[in-house]
Amino acid sequence: MTQPLHPPSEKLNLSTKIAFGAGDIGPALTANVLVFFLLYFFTQVAGLPPGLAGSILMIGKISDAINDPIVGVLSDRTRHPWGRRLPWMLGGIVPFVFVFFGQWLVPQLSEIDQVNDWFLFGYYIVMGILFNLAYTAVNLPYAALTPELTQDYHERTSLNSFRFSFSIGSSIFSLIVARLIFQAYPDDPLKQYSLLGLVCSVFAGLALLWCTLRLQEKGRSPILNPRQRQRLGQGLWGMAGVSGLAGLGLLQGPILWPFLFISGALLLAVAGWTFVRSVPEPHLTVPLAEQTDLAAPIPFREQLKIAFSNKPFLFVIGIYLASWLAIQLTASILPYFVINWMGLPDAMFPNVALAVQGTALVLLFVASALSQHLGKKTVYFGGVFLWIIAQVGLFFLQPGQIGLMFACAILAGCGVSVSYLIPWSMVPDVIELDELTTGQRREGVFYGFMVLLQKIGLAISLFLVGQALAWAGFVESIPGQAPPVQPDSALLAIRFAIAPLPTITLIIGLVLAYFYPITQQYHEEIRLKLAERRVDQA
Repeated sequence: MTQPLHPPSEKLNLSTKIAFGAGDIGPALTANVLVFFLLYFFTQVAGLPPGLAGSILMIGKISDAINDPIVGVLSDRTRHPWGRRLPWMLGGIVPFVFVFFGQWLVPQLSEIDQVNDWFLFGYYIVMGILFNLAYTAVNLPYAALTPELTQDYHERTSLNSFRFSFSIGSSIFSLIVARLIFQAYPDDPLKQYSLLGLVCSVFAGLALLWCTLRLQEKGRSPILNPRQRQRLGQGLWGMAGVSGLAGLGLLQGPILWPFLFISGALLLAVAGWTFVRSVPEPHLTVPLAEQTDLAAPIPFREQLKIAFSNKPFLFVIGIYLASWLAIQLTASILPYFVINWMGLPDAMFPNVALAVQGTALVLLFVASALSQHLGKKTVYFGGVFLWIIAQVGLFFLQPGQIGLMFACAILAGCGVSVSYLIPWSMVPDVIELDELTTGQRREGVFYGFMVLLQKIGLAISLFLVGQALAWAGFVESIPGQAPPVQPDSALLAIRFAIAPLPTITLIIGLVLAYFYPITQQYHEEIRLKLAERRVDQA
């Protein structure tokens, strides 16, 4: 018998890719707002000392060290007609939305400032732990959906391109909303951040609901049948029309509200199109093999052992952690750099962040196309090299050099795009190598550690920034008073955190990427062997 040269293709419809990509709007929107604004919100709006603020974020993320792998294992063991991932996503949407909004409130629990600081410390710790639980319940199963939808090597890269296009696009959206809110309510920081939290919560909830109701896991029943999808899509079009008309009717007032209503109309219209144009994909309707459903679950410790004995996975998590830590370090210190070092107004900070995220969005599909011709590692090397140049340039920037600041932001966006795309497109390859070795698919375990590392990177970066500012003598704002003048030691700490630290982590990521062993040819060999095994089992 002649072996096929390539494994069978598993192409996805455009409407499926768009709906899948929309699933990352909620996690990306909220994560972007948290990393850019939460530490600044704690110190400059809630009035907490920077060391205390950084500790809040660190404690919240430590809780994820427990719940992320556990949710991953539970998701792998879930048996439901809708599949293993979608039930978790649907059940986590409501707590995800409400707890995120609660993080942007500043309750006044005592008239004594020091006592109130400790009350706020406890309140934000509780909110942080609850939000991380809800975030895990939604985002981890969503991340594990990629191998549930297709096993095609290039199709997975394409799918992740849609995912991170929506991810970066929603990040840009959050920055635009922040800028418009800051302009509309310049003298009311409490209202600024509570409104920002409310808007992001609404859009995150709508996008997650859209993705969950539209997708279908391989070999499982869809949540909505074709007739229900058609009706829902038509209903969403009607709601989009109402929202769009409302936005046009508000054009005479502040631009914030027309922007929000028209953006909501666009979201609803595209969501409606994906429901109306949904067509069953043949490979998703094929029933799963009995072994996949009935295999005895491996104990949790054994799963950890298998995951970390997978050498390519160790490279992937190292590459991802190094890249993500650089992103989070830069993002968390950026508002302090723009406002305190460059001496620019608060409303200018979202423009700098937009330059980074906008460049990353434009280059995401370019990076995806280049990776098919040049390979994933080559594209990663090129983007990160440009990013390192940008980070070094930021250290030498002086107040008044605004043009150079934006040039560095654009260069950094080149590296951010490949750091979003490449590590995540490597994970499914690692999962299939594990399946070839063990005979079982455990996407939840691997994606659980990826999401955990994402949060650890955020926690470490925010904790380091908070502690560095505290050690350097950074003076937090007092609510209702003018921002204080910062000492030279605090300004030097800000410059150090935005340049040398991220550069070191990026260099580590480059070294690990150089030794990553799975190439496209090796991955096709893995898929062929898996296909042969399934034929033998059948």
